[in-house]
Amino acid sequence: MRIAFFMQGLAGDRSVPHVSTVMEQVFGSLRKAGAEVNLLVAESRAWDLAHIEPNHDLYVLKSKSPLTLSLATILREKGADIVNSVESCRLARDKIAAEVALVTRNLPVPATWTTGQGRLLRPLINDGALWLKPRSGSKGRGVARVIDSADAAFAENPTDHYGLPQPLFAQRDVPSAGLDTKVYVVGERHWAITRPWPARTAQDKQGQHASIDADLRAAAVACGEALGLEIYGVDFLIAGRERHVVDINAFPGFKGVGEAAGEIASYLLRRLTVAAARAA
Repeated sequence: MRIAFFMQGLAGDRSVPHVSTVMEQVFGSLRKAGAEVNLLVAESRAWDLAHIEPNHDLYVLKSKSPLTLSLATILREKGADIVNSVESCRLARDKIAAEVALVTRNLPVPATWTTGQGRLLRPLINDGALWLKPRSGSKGRGVARVIDSADAAFAENPTDHYGLPQPLFAQRDVPSAGLDTKVYVVGERHWAITRPWPARTAQDKQGQHASIDADLRAAAVACGEALGLEIYGVDFLIAGRERHVVDINAFPGFKGVGEAAGEIASYLLRRLTVAAARAA
């Protein structure tokens, strides 16, 4: 049985995969179970598009870089089994499309807007603070809370490297009691932690264990179903009985969840066994 993980490269050397403690444990468990584990960094080589063929029983998208998703699309078209699917990873990266998928299922989300010109969002500040977010951002990069219509963030009109306008994504600020609640899901297993945002220290990132009631679990599961995810995390802001989904991540880091590595390995081993049997 052969399994390949598409990984992010280290900031200083893109040819070297960045491997967290959790993922190192996952790889160890899979190898102990008899799987051959290979790590791929999409940006570490030149790919001959005419000769890309699946040569592993299962591919896992830990990285969701544009090149990774393009390569995974080719592999999928040629019959590869992939976790999470290319479609679900693309959807999770597109906050605008993901938000619509959640709204369609009546999931609790803050009021949300999108535009290509920041100035058009200024009038919304009269009804309360806003969070401005990149459409495809992650790890809190580029997120800003604005409370004043004169904020410079409203004057920004992001463009890509071709100079083409990129969308802005704005959400109404909602109650949170000062903490994020992160629900992590691996197949049928669920865990939750609370942590401050932004998480500035290693201790902040580990967070504190939190209980999951039936409603929170159901909302997290529905988010995964809406985006077609198998291994994922959902960020909630909770205050009393109010709760809002503010972000969804395909295959997050699972910091603060001690059981996660073993459960991820077990889940992928099951998927790998099925994929290998299908290919035999």
